[in-house]
Amino acid sequence: MQDPLNTESIPELTLSVVLFRSPLEQLRALIESAIASLQAANLLRTQMVCWDNSCDAAYSERCKSLLADFSLDAHLAITHVIAENNEGYGAGHNRAISSCAAQFHLILNPDVQLAKNAIRLAMDVMTARSSVALLAPTGCSDCGEPEYLAKAYPSVWVLGLRAFAPSWLRAFNERALARYEMRDQPRSGVLRPITLASGCCMWVRREYFDKAGGFDEQFFLYFEDYDLSLKMAQLGKVLEHNQIRIVHHGGAAARKGVRHIRWFVGGAIRFFRRWGWKWCG
Repeated sequence: MQDPLNTESIPELTLSVVLFRSPLEQLRALIESAIASLQAANLLRTQMVCWDNSCDAAYSERCKSLLADFSLDAHLAITHVIAENNEGYGAGHNRAISSCAAQFHLILNPDVQLAKNAIRLAMDVMTARSSVALLAPTGCSDCGEPEYLAKAYPSVWVLGLRAFAPSWLRAFNERALARYEMRDQPRSGVLRPITLASGCCMWVRREYFDKAGGFDEQFFLYFEDYDLSLKMAQLGKVLEHNQIRIVHHGGAAARKGVRHIRWFVGGAIRFFRRWGWKWCG
């Protein structure tokens, strides 16, 4: 990570997205939503780094062609970096973030779409409240169903329920799932403190992100965002903004095949070893 930044001489915001053969129609939708949101926030030529972990020349060429459609945009300047090796999600964002400088940085998945006012609302909070280290949005699926992106500290049991259990068993354990997804906590006001934020979309204060050492690259995929949330909470506030909205097209690890299950289980073990085991609840 870079040294602490001189906020008087750098841009307000940069963005990064890590790709791994990600659907290009989703990437296009993300970029179009980011441009609209940057325009609403009156931010010009904001740097966005697309870090391509695909290790697939044909995919990277198609991605390059798509990004060329936005080369003259007044609000977004996109850099496409093709990684020689796929070192993981967190490592990709670390490399992308270290290549740019700003007071704040927006970490994104390619399967996210931002609401038009998302960046403006986030920048208002981050600039007005110097204690905020990380800011998270609220989300919904592409079908309009709520996605509970903010989480409480997990147990082994509840992670297993969400990732692998049949619907009847999840229904039987609804109270435990509601606690984990923070649905049992009444909302009061626009901002609320949360324990864990989803890496699909998070604004971070660069000074604190750098002090935290960025994402731990020992997590290849899954739980690096939870680990970062807890590290950032040691430096400042981790908050959810209930008026910042995104659409998230993501899916569960169990539906993505054996490799994802292995990454999920390995990440969970590393997370609990670092931050403490919680078996039930």
